[in-house]
Amino acid sequence: MFTKISADFIERVLCTLSDFNTSLDEEGSPSRLNEDFIESKLYEIEEIEPDCSKIFETYWLTYARLFELSILCAGNYADHFEFAAAGDLLVNPRLILIHFKSGSNAVKKDRHRKLTEQFQHVSGKRDAVVRWLKEETVPEIVEKPLLVHMHEQMARSGYLSKEYLRLVERRMERIADAIGFLASWHFADTSAFYLRVQFASPSEQSFIESNLCRFDKKVFFELGLDLRELAVDPHHKSRFLGDRRVPCLSLKQSSHQSESVVF
Repeated sequence: MFTKISADFIERVLCTLSDFNTSLDEEGSPSRLNEDFIESKLYEIEEIEPDCSKIFETYWLTYARLFELSILCAGNYADHFEFAAAGDLLVNPRLILIHFKSGSNAVKKDRHRKLTEQFQHVSGKRDAVVRWLKEETVPEIVEKPLLVHMHEQMARSGYLSKEYLRLVERRMERIADAIGFLASWHFADTSAFYLRVQFASPSEQSFIESNLCRFDKKVFFELGLDLRELAVDPHHKSRFLGDRRVPCLSLKQSSHQSESVVF
């Protein structure tokens, strides 16, 4: 009886993951990608509990596919001068709570304002606000940026290969570099930048292009192919999977931590 229940459980979870992958294929066009979409899909997949070793490989390859859409979205934002949107995915925590040492109820930090602006009512002088924040409050990062959170989860899993994780890190760094590179041009908008590129020399155009993200869905599709192969052959070897000797930690394990926040 236990074996039958286990087999039914495995089949049910694998079916759920298959449906999830289908939704990524159908809904994951670049024009539809944004933080809300990614966060909603992340919530869906993290509600799935892969409590069996036979499911872990499929689960983490699927998780990586969602990450691929996330990195594509952030890269597109960076390449098109949408620095705030790219930053939200890469460096700006989704939720920070400000705790007061006085015991008052915690307050949610305004995501796109500095603390000195949000709490400027405390004092008319910025230095005084900074001092008050340091002495009377404790910031807590409750929800990290999506790319950071997903990268940490994949690294902790022990299932994804070191080579793939290095690829993940390089592209996250590339987004940050692209934002810095494009911001240094001080153009008012994307159209002004591309007008400048249009009249640049071929060598300068090549240099500019080399500093942009220009991500595509190649890895996303390759992960999907591996999933289809794995469904037919459980012994299929994917280059995205490691030796899997590291135990997979629960996704429910708290990753909340207190960190310093820019005032």
